[in-house]
Amino acid sequence: MFAPFQPDHRIRSVLAQFGLDEEAPITPLPDLKREIHQYGKRRCDKEASRDNLIYYLGFAFAVNEALDVDSLALTGLLSIPREGFTSIFENSDSLDEVSDRLVDALRYALSQPSVLEWARAKGVWLQWKRLEVVYRKEIVDFRNSDAFDRPGWRERSISKAQRYMIGEIVRMLGVAKPRLATRGEAFNFIANHGGNPRFLLEPPVPANFWEA
Repeated sequence: MFAPFQPDHRIRSVLAQFGLDEEAPITPLPDLKREIHQYGKRRCDKEASRDNLIYYLGFAFAVNEALDVDSLALTGLLSIPREGFTSIFENSDSLDEVSDRLVDALRYALSQPSVLEWARAKGVWLQWKRLEVVYRKEIVDFRNSDAFDRPGWRERSISKAQRYMIGEIVRMLGVAKPRLATRGEAFNFIANHGGNPRFLLEPPVPANFWEA
């Protein structure tokens, strides 16, 4: 982030020659140099980066004044098959209150208790599956990296994240609390018990409400 500041009042005449507003904030040169050096290294600097695509999709909901839609439920609802989606609107007495906009049809769908319950449960399952893949890949990448073979990190003290995961493993699996002193020992304990306990138990896939 830049740290703008107001220009010195003694250079007003110089600013005036270039048509610059003396009240406009000016970015210090070191900040500009830092920004130039960092440009292209951040994920958001790439036009078609995953981060930017996510921002663009969110912009579509902002423009259509739909940022109030439950994002977790929408994640699940967007995975529904056509048969399930059309069943929401069959024999409904409230459709006259729904506008012709697709986003309002989504809102209507999520206003139905059975649909909302299913959609949120499906959203939880979909997010869990995606994050599990990301987590497993990060572990594989770390094991295959040069950093994994460097002894320094193993001798460091146990991190807060590791302590939390060890506590959850002990709680969820009922194993004895281990006596660990280093980050390497903690890594081995966590790995030997299935990794991050968040991914030890897959959430259930909800039953299809339209087939009930």
